[in-house]
Amino acid sequence: MSDVATCPHQFHSAEYVAAWAKKVDNPIRRSVFHHILAHLHLELQTDDAAHVVELACGPGLLAEFLLGNRSAMTYEGLDFSAPMLAMAEQRLAPFSDRVSLRVVDLRDESWTDSVERVPRAVISTQALHDVGGAEEHAAIYRASAALLAPGGLLLNADFVDRPGTGRRRIGLARQLEMMAAAGLRGTKATLDLGPYACVVGFAPPG
Repeated sequence: MSDVATCPHQFHSAEYVAAWAKKVDNPIRRSVFHHILAHLHLELQTDDAAHVVELACGPGLLAEFLLGNRSAMTYEGLDFSAPMLAMAEQRLAPFSDRVSLRVVDLRDESWTDSVERVPRAVISTQALHDVGGAEEHAAIYRASAALLAPGGLLLNADFVDRPGTGRRRIGLARQLEMMAAAGLRGTKATLDLGPYACVVGFAPPG
């Protein structure tokens, strides 16, 4: 992992994960969930059974929201933390016939081998900054672009670098450059909230 971002969390501790999940479930995060859902409605339109893969899915907060609002969507959640996935499994039990979860380290470039179905969308929220820096992000964007169905959506909502924050993140312009370099088209920022932004790109059409 590069030194641009290092994970300060203890995500292999069940006790730590339980406390962390309560802290991050807040109104700002939930507002971003609505932004992501709007993208899925726009891009997937009437494809109710579209398959979605979430990277670093954590305790399943976003998945629960999306699955509850798209009645036939199928979902795969990937995370390197077993305690996170245990919480997600419990939270997503009402949707169990549409959900699969597995432990995956996104720093291992073979992570795409574990994905069961070709996704129409690959998404992530407030998570990839803990996976690593520019090198890791670029690799994840390349792998996601290759994984997506033709015309599929890659969406990453996360912290970005802003002057004066005291934290080293990847800048918004650099995020978009990496998406374009991965072969994604129509790259743009669709949400810009100070230290937080949402970037999207699309796989080439078939």
